[in-house]
Amino acid sequence: MPLYYRGPDAFITHEAFEVLTPYPQRFNVQDLRELRVVRHSLDRTVTASIHTATGALIIVALSWSLLNSVEAWLLAVLLVATPSAVGGACMRIRPRAQELRAVYHNHDVLLYSSDDARVFGQVQRALVRAREGHSSGRS
Repeated sequence: MPLYYRGPDAFITHEAFEVLTPYPQRFNVQDLRELRVVRHSLDRTVTASIHTATGALIIVALSWSLLNSVEAWLLAVLLVATPSAVGGACMRIRPRAQELRAVYHNHDVLLYSSDDARVFGQVQRALVRAREGHSSGRS
C-alpha cells in the first residue's frame, strides 16, 4: 500500500485520506471530486496596514516638493515604513489559513485546513499524487 503522506494531523494512502484533527474523518480517494484550495482573507490588521502604507505613500508623493529638510525626509520615511512593518509582522505572526475542499458523495466537504503553507503544500501534493496513482490503476 503506497503511503503518500504521514503527519500529526493527516494520513494519505492510495485508497484513503484520513484527517485526525479536529476530529477523525476518512475519505476514499476515488470518491473525491472537484478538489480545490480556498485561501482565507488577510487579517484585518494586515489589510489596514496595507491601506495606511498606500495612503502614506500617496501623501509623501504629493508633498515631494515640500520635503526640504532631513527631518521632513525622516518623517516621510517613518510615515511609510511604520504601517508596512506592522503589516509584515502581522503576516508572519498570523499567516493566511488555507483549506483543501472537495465534493465527496455529492456534498462539499472540508478535507484539510492549515495556516502552515509548507505542511499544507505537502498534504495537497500527496493527495494529488494519491488520486493520480489511483486513476492510473496502481495498487
